[in-house]
Order: sequence, then C-alpha cells, then structure tokens
Amino acid sequence: MMRLSDVNTNETVMISHIEGSGAFRARLSEMGFVTGKTVKKLFTSPVGNPIVFELMGGQIALRKSEAEKIQVTVSGTADAPSTTPEADIPAPSTDIPTQKHRSDRHQRRSGTVMPPSPHTGCPSCGPSGRRITTDTPAEAGVITIALVGNPNCGKTSLFNAASGGHERTGNYSGVTVSSVVGEMVFDGRKIRLVDLPGTYSIRAFSPEEAYVAHELESGRIDAVINVLDTTNLERNLLLTMQLKERNLPLVGALNMYDEFEESQSTLDIEELSRRLDMPLYPTVARKRIGIDTLLKKAIELADQHIALHRAGIQGHTHEAACCNDPEHCTHCSGKGAHPEDMDADNGSDTACPCPEREHEDVERYSHIGQILDGIYIKKHGRSHQVTTTLDRLLANRWIAYPLFVAIMWFIFWVTFTIGQYPMDWIDNGVAWLTALCESQMPEGTLQALVCDGILGGVGSVIVFLPNILILYFFISILEDSGYLARAAMLADPLFNKLGLHGKSFIPMLMGYGCNVPAVMATRTIENPKSRMITMLVTPMISCSARIPVYVVFAGAFFPQNASTVMLCLYVFGTGMALFVAWVFSKIFMRRYESHFVMELPPYRLPSSRGVCRHTWEKGRQYLRKMGGIILVASIVIWALGHFPTGNGELTEAEQQEQSYMGRIGHAIEPIIRPLGYDWRMGVGIIAGVGAKELMVSTLGVLYNCAAEDAEPETTEDASQTRLAQILSQHTTPEAALSYMIFALLYFPCLATIAAVKGESGTWKWAIFTAAYTTLLAYVTAFAVYRLALLF
Repeated sequence: MMRLSDVNTNETVMISHIEGSGAFRARLSEMGFVTGKTVKKLFTSPVGNPIVFELMGGQIALRKSEAEKIQVTVSGTADAPSTTPEADIPAPSTDIPTQKHRSDRHQRRSGTVMPPSPHTGCPSCGPSGRRITTDTPAEAGVITIALVGNPNCGKTSLFNAASGGHERTGNYSGVTVSSVVGEMVFDGRKIRLVDLPGTYSIRAFSPEEAYVAHELESGRIDAVINVLDTTNLERNLLLTMQLKERNLPLVGALNMYDEFEESQSTLDIEELSRRLDMPLYPTVARKRIGIDTLLKKAIELADQHIALHRAGIQGHTHEAACCNDPEHCTHCSGKGAHPEDMDADNGSDTACPCPEREHEDVERYSHIGQILDGIYIKKHGRSHQVTTTLDRLLANRWIAYPLFVAIMWFIFWVTFTIGQYPMDWIDNGVAWLTALCESQMPEGTLQALVCDGILGGVGSVIVFLPNILILYFFISILEDSGYLARAAMLADPLFNKLGLHGKSFIPMLMGYGCNVPAVMATRTIENPKSRMITMLVTPMISCSARIPVYVVFAGAFFPQNASTVMLCLYVFGTGMALFVAWVFSKIFMRRYESHFVMELPPYRLPSSRGVCRHTWEKGRQYLRKMGGIILVASIVIWALGHFPTGNGELTEAEQQEQSYMGRIGHAIEPIIRPLGYDWRMGVGIIAGVGAKELMVSTLGVLYNCAAEDAEPETTEDASQTRLAQILSQHTTPEAALSYMIFALLYFPCLATIAAVKGESGTWKWAIFTAAYTTLLAYVTAFAVYRLALLF
C-alpha cells in the first residue's frame, strides 16, 4: 500500500485510509485529510522533514512520520465536486431526526432563529454529560456578537476594523486560551464584540475548541459572525456546518474578497447563501469594506434571538445514539465539553474514537463540495505566485537556514540592543522619580517603602516594556506575513527529537535577552504539551540580567579565561534547557501526542494598523498581568531587607545583616555551606529572587563595597574592583564557579514566575518552575563544586 510519505514532488494522489490515534485522525480531518480527497506534494523542507502538501487549495505541512500514516492511491482525475442537481443536494449529516431537521430549516427560512443547543460534545456521541443553560445577557440592552473562524482567515483584522480598537482580553479560568472583547456603539446600539480563538472545528477536545464551544453554548452569545476565507472556502465551510448544526444565529463574512477577485475567481454569493441557508456578505477587513452591512445583519439576527428567548422558546438537545466506545470517548462523558478540563496538565489528548464521527467529516466535506459545485471557481492569483516563488527559496537548504538564522538574529538584536535605549530611558525616569520622592519626603519607613519598595517594584516591571513591544511587533509581522509557520517548519526537525514543537525555537532564542518576553512568546505554540514544556525550561536560558554575576565572578577568579567561562555558561544553560525538555517530554502528558499538522498561510503584506494594535495589546496584557504580582513581591522583599530597623547608627551592611533577610541568610548557611558559600552569598541568592541584577549589588552592600565597584561593565574592570578582592579572600574559585552555575539555573526572577503563571493559567506550574529550577541548581552546583575540588 502506497503511503503519502512516498509520493514524489508534484505528484497528485487520493487518500484511501488514515491510521493513527483518534486525536491525530480528528486533526487531519479538520484540515481536509479525509477519504477520497486528492493531495499534491509540493516540496520538502531542506532536511527532508516536514513535507508540504497542497490540499483544497491550501498548503499543509506534515512530519514524515505523520505522512506515513496516510494511505493513498494514485489518482488520474482531480477531486472535482459532484454534479448532483441542486434539488438533490443532501442536508448536512447531523444527529437530529430528518423530519425535525427539516422543521428547523423551515423555521430559519421563515425568520425564526433558534437559540443555541445545550449540546457540547461531538454530534455522534450523543448528549453531553453537562447541560449548559441559556441565560439572558449579563447586561440588559447590550448585544453580544461572537466572531468565529479558522486561523488565518482575517478574523482578528475584521474584529479590529469593527471594534475600532476598544478591546480587552478575557480569559476562562484555568486555561491559557483567551478571547478579546471589544465594546462599541453602532447605529445607536451598544455592541459587545467577542473575538474567539481561531479554530478549525468545535469538537471540544483541544483547549481552543473547548473554549469556543463553551462560549457558543453558554447563552451569552446573541449572534455569531462566521468569518470565512473566501480564497479557501472548502475547508472553512467545515466549521460553518458545525455551527449550523447547533442552530446558532449565524451570518457569514466572506473575507479577503479583494484577493479573491484579484485572482479572477468567481462566486455566486446569492446562490451560496441560499444553499447554505444563511446570509453571506463579502468583506475586506483591512479596508473596512462590508463591515457595516455585516454588523447590521448580525444585530437583526441578535434581536430575533433575544425576542425568542424572552418569549420562552428554547432550543432542542441533540438526541443521537451514543458512539461505539462511550467509556473512552471524551465527549460521551462530558470531558471534552469545558475548557477547564483541557488544561495542559491533564495530559489527555484522547479524541473521540468512534467511526461515526470520522464518517461525518467525510459526509460534511462531500456535502460542501456539492454546495460549491457550479458556483465557486477558484483560480490562482498573484498571492499564490508570490507564495510559490518564496517557498522555492525556502526549500533550498543553502538559502532557507541562513535566511532563518539572519531573521532570528535580527529580531534578537533589535529587541535587546536597540531596545536597550528605551529601557535606559525608563530606568533613568524611575531613578529621577525616586530621587524626587527622596528629596520631598522625610526620611523614614514611609520614604523607604515608596522609593525602594513601590517605585522599585514598578520600575522592575515597566523597564521590560520596550522589549515586550519590540518582540511582539516582529512576531506579529512574521505571523501576519506567513513566515512564522515556515520558521517553525525549519526548526521542527531538531526540536521534535526533544519532544518540542518547531515554534519552541523562538521563545528559547528570546530567553537570551530576557526570560519574561520569552515565556510570553510561548503562546504562539498551538500544541499544549510543547507550549508547557517550553515554558518550563525557558527560564534556564541565560538572560542578560545574569551577566553582572558572570562578569564579577569570572573577572575576579578567572581573569585570564573570563570570556571562555562566560561562553561555557551560556552553552551549559542551553544544554540543560534542552536536556530537561527531553526529560519532561517523557514525564509530562505522555499520552498527549505532539503533532505537526500545520497550515502554511500564503505570504501577505501585514497591515500596519493590525500589527501595531496587536503589539500594544500584548504590552498592555504584560503590564496588567505582571504589575500587581511584582509590586506585592517587591514590597515583601523590601520589608525583609528593611525590618527590623536598627538604632540609626548601623551601617548599611550591618542593617542588612541584622534584617530578616540577613537572618534568613544565616539560617540557610548550613544548607549552602556544602556548595562553598557563606551567608552573604546566600543573601545574594535571596535578593536575586526579585531580579538577578540585585545579586551583585546586594553582595556589594554586604561586603562594604562602593556601588560602582559592585557593578563593573567588563571582566577586566571586575578583576580590579574592591568587591573582587574581597570575594577572593572569602571564597574560592571552585565556589565561584558553583555560584555562577547556581545563578544560571535557580529560581527565575519574580517577573518570569509571574509570566509563567499568566501563560499557564495556574499557580501550580509557576510554583513548580520555581521549585524544580532551585533544586536542580542546588544539585548541579554541588556536583560542579565537588568535581572542581578534585582538579
């Protein structure tokens, strides 16, 4: 039997059978890999894996091991839609009795819109174990409209055009998935526009699908705008069919219609609207064409829905026979219905294994082909030509990887080199404000709290804002242009061996500058297992905040080989991160398969307005998520170093020693003594919890050194400072090497821990990150210290 992995370049074959787990088959069917569909091999990545195929007019990348699970036959004919007469077009397969389904269709044609069904599982699995009641909107007079669509369909651009930028982000408790909510007034009506995460279906076995399914079934949505990529209708309409089966008030937006027309493609919108039994309107979101007409129709449907709800008319529940394997089906037990059950730590990637479910996708795609027959003619335009040309370069190993490295290096350089200038401006601004407060406020505890605790905490958060904005500016450009998916494809062969996804490369690269934006960048990884593991190991990548520790200790104890020592620390940190990622992939979520079934969108010119809005939204999220946590933690650390206060005659070093932090340092000295550290080095470790930059400055205070001596700029300067001379008297080179290893691996700064909590959606993973990195740092530093003593 021929496998898809054996197909030659530019050869077209027909899918005959798909093997693999239920989750893998479900993911493939969402993308259009169903029995009877034709697939064309376009090219392979420079190292031969992954492989890119053309399906339904779009490009899909699969790993070679995944392509081997797809059996194909050589097809001499194209997969043309059936020429079934219009009157014989079958209705979409659902689990509702035929007579009742026809009654529902008649009600919709006559203007009656049924409220959402309480069913949240897959149609073939019967009623969900949880019923979701249909509630009235939380705020009277406000119409809530949800935007639902596939990834890369221009849904967010349409949201930005409609909402005018008045948005906020809403998260569902316990998960990392979020939606963006925009509030506006349109034609005198107050509208709440909800941009739900992009998804290919609403089967509810992935976090994104579960979130979308829950929101649609919750009763908070009055109408749904289904955003469709007009250049790829066949795949987009699968989600439309699923939405219609739930009797949602639905209106379609045929987005990117200018690109569709530019390619000389044709579509009979009126006939398609009649066959789908739903209103459709062409839109160009980037130019705000067709948005007003679309919103007016959505409001009309919402008004009908609200009126029916107030009249007490309720929707029906899907009453299908249960599937053949209810014990293992996530939907028959209701496990797939709610997003809180989709948290990554559950480790479940079990999709519904029943054959009825897969057969329904085949029927849906067959029905979609019949619906589009004779009214939808797709041709290749300029966008396809540009994409084809650029992808030919991508397949060339002598161009693809050098270009990939150059782009990543440029982003890294701009983010942390050019970004250093605004960081310094902010830092100087905070210092000026602190000095102003010190000059205007009387000395005492209140002044210390405001200047050192509050302003210091706020400054530690906003100083990274330029890095966040620059990073997400470039990520938005890469994502909107279509290159980010290609970059992930290039990095995937290496990272797949470690149990990670190709997109894990970008956050780990950013970690060399700052771990905070690196952790936040993991949200670009769709696979929950890879996203979580990348998030957990990224803090071990040596960020720029650790450099002062390296400079001081390497310059003081290894002045002749300081640069080599620092390079080895960077390599060691990267190696540890990759090794731990490999270990975690064997431990966490072992049942969760890591797939690389990725759609490669065509290359497009990013919208400047969309990129800037997305960048600012991420920056605002950073300030909102980090600010409160860091402020509280900074005040706590300040209090530990400030209290109890002395009699006013103590030096700064003596005050630090008799403070609670100093006492903690003395208390942990027996624990860190096997590593070769004294209590002062222990206090430096504690101070580094707030920010790694504080380690050296704290040691400078405890060893009675001038501030400028505590923070030398080069290793040559470090070897000449008073701090270096005192350190050489109180510790040994072996302990210094151990201390640098400990600083490299242990507890990330509070901002990074807060970022892990914000991205994972739970404190559990944040606490785990803090605990395991500290334990790993202790064990590794102990081993390094003891081994160094042998030489």
